[in-house]
Amino acid sequence: MNIKRLLRAAGAFGVCSLAIGTTAMGCLNRPIDPLNPRTTATVVEQLKQSGVDKIDLLFAIDNSISMADKQQILAAAVPDLVNRLITPNCVDDAGAPTGAVVDASGKCPDGSKPEFPPIRDINIGVISSSLGDLTSGACGAVENPDDQAHLLTRTTDGSGVAGFQGKDFLGWDPDNTRGGQTDPDALIGDITKMVIGVDQVGCGYEMQLESVLRFLVDPDPYASLVEDNNRVKEEGTDDAILQQRADFLRPDSLLAILILSDENDCSISIQAGDAKENVHGAISEQGFLALGGPFYKSTSECKTDPASDCCTSCFFNVPSGCDAGGDCSDGSTKYEPTEDHQNLKCFNQKKRYGVDFLYPTSRYVNAFTLPKIDPAAIDYQAGDVDNPLFKDNAGLGRPIRSPDLVFVAGIVGVPWQAIARENEGGDPDLSLGFKSYDELQADLDYLIGNPDLYVEPQEPFMIQSTEPRAGMSELLGYSPSDANPINGNDWTIFDTTDPTDGADDLEYACIFPLQTAVPNGPDCDDCDGPECNNPLCNGTTQESAKAYPGLREMAVLRGMTNQGIFASICPAEVNDTSSPIFGYRPAVNTIVDRLKEQLGGQCLPITLVPTETGDVPCLVIEARVVEGECDCNGDEGRAPIPETLDDGTTNPSFNAVKAAQESAFANPDWNCFCEINQLATGDEKEACQNNPDPQASAQGSGWCYIDAASVPPVGDPALVADCPADEKRLVRFVGAGELKTGSTGFVTCAGESAD
Repeated sequence: MNIKRLLRAAGAFGVCSLAIGTTAMGCLNRPIDPLNPRTTATVVEQLKQSGVDKIDLLFAIDNSISMADKQQILAAAVPDLVNRLITPNCVDDAGAPTGAVVDASGKCPDGSKPEFPPIRDINIGVISSSLGDLTSGACGAVENPDDQAHLLTRTTDGSGVAGFQGKDFLGWDPDNTRGGQTDPDALIGDITKMVIGVDQVGCGYEMQLESVLRFLVDPDPYASLVEDNNRVKEEGTDDAILQQRADFLRPDSLLAILILSDENDCSISIQAGDAKENVHGAISEQGFLALGGPFYKSTSECKTDPASDCCTSCFFNVPSGCDAGGDCSDGSTKYEPTEDHQNLKCFNQKKRYGVDFLYPTSRYVNAFTLPKIDPAAIDYQAGDVDNPLFKDNAGLGRPIRSPDLVFVAGIVGVPWQAIARENEGGDPDLSLGFKSYDELQADLDYLIGNPDLYVEPQEPFMIQSTEPRAGMSELLGYSPSDANPINGNDWTIFDTTDPTDGADDLEYACIFPLQTAVPNGPDCDDCDGPECNNPLCNGTTQESAKAYPGLREMAVLRGMTNQGIFASICPAEVNDTSSPIFGYRPAVNTIVDRLKEQLGGQCLPITLVPTETGDVPCLVIEARVVEGECDCNGDEGRAPIPETLDDGTTNPSFNAVKAAQESAFANPDWNCFCEINQLATGDEKEACQNNPDPQASAQGSGWCYIDAASVPPVGDPALVADCPADEKRLVRFVGAGELKTGSTGFVTCAGESAD
């Protein structure tokens, strides 16, 4: 967001109105000048919620064939992930790791401090990518064709893992306040078993995105699917999911979703629509109930412009003025079986079939970010239904998380060299971790294209193709068709000894060596001739594993902006367990580094400038939903904010309320706004800024500003000792001034724009 541009649009002066959660606040990363806060210009920015003391961590793991090796690598990274969360690194005043971690009491050696408070309350759940074959029977031969997005505690030996309080997830609880696990080694062991226990015997239609949505968001998940007049029909409500969701998902936790998949998402739509909407549910004749059989071909325009109005299925009437070409007029409007292999049903559907059977990726971005949704819409657009991610599903009476507490991490098919941070020499260096969204933003369109608009990526290694791909990568400096360290080389997928045998696979985005070669490996068991140039294989022995372009998952991560975390499923090192780049260690560190920005204290990244009298020219406003009258009780340090003053003139303070109501993060149900009193003078200010006890008798009810970085300091520096070196500032609530449960706060300060 270009703040300067917004300020110029607003006028000569701008108001910074920032949301704060029940326990935290922050603001724009620049100083605020001491101007009158009751001005009319408005700039609204959501303040990140921090001070989080609990995490709900959901692993969404692809369980189709070829995933066992990746699950093993993820399992090997579990200790890094768990230990980093429960025993964070110790850092110096500049935020650099010292090499130590916190002790059992959460303390660091003198001269250092925890990078964030140890997390002592974590729920850990696992789901798979298998949602079945939508009654077609195409996945009936595998062991776990439909896990229904239920939480899984299965293990490879069939014993299962004992969940938290008999439920299907784990609970970390070292203080034994809720009957969870207190032994970190046991926790790590159980997570490891669950990750590997997902196994690779699931349905080959990997619906990892829809599986996450079904478990976390769908307000009314179906209990079963049945065939009804050659269409799929939903029946009943899956009460098991609703109960699991209510048990697992706390309303005030940080939610982290970690998706592991080596294939592009194949979340097939079952919602009804029409051909214009490209919704599979209305295209019964296209093989909706026969996913293993050949589909209809597409009109010729689809080959060059899948978004064209002339691009449609040969099953439908060709639109007037369009050239159907030979595909729809030669009497053979369906593909031959060798032209439409079952493995390729989710590949370039609009181009090949003229219709798109998949949900748009915008569906998942909306589901993971919007407080209110329309579940009847294909894309889960904004609506009037409460999103379960942002409500108290179990009626716990706790604050509701804000959208900035939902993160989606993807360990998916993309070359690690394309998204790793670079060293001083400009080379990709995984020891520095993966790039953030901001660091990747300039390259994402090149890497991903736009799956929803059928725009292919420009990055050759990320193009889905059954044939060798041309072109040189601008990011990687190699061509996928030549020998290279990214994917070995593109290979001849067609069986050259049998011209009637069509393609049944895609070219790889990246490959990596297996720790142990596999004789007659699943990708090499028929690679027994000199014409086989599959880079995974040495004859029929499989020496490497592969991943395909994860375009849809990456599109969702892009849509999540700074709450999307990118990582590659192709590791750079698989043998040296002590290496900083071993396995998914770089991915885990990148994930925790991003989460820790939300796991700190309630520190301000800006400087507020007090006036000569010592008060700060800012307002703090509390917004909440109440039943009945809005009570801004003066005894609790609050005052009402009417739209008009007693003399009938407009109340300038209400401008901040209006700005908040018009912001992207607004809750349309807010019906009570109170201004919280600033303790700006006298003994109450002195106590607020210096007394460590926020409920001491000397305290008033309201807020004050503390700044250890100013000269001289404002307040006691010890009160912000745990803040990062560049954020040793705090808006502190004391007495009854603390934000009420479930409310959202805004700090509104005057600011002068700069051209």
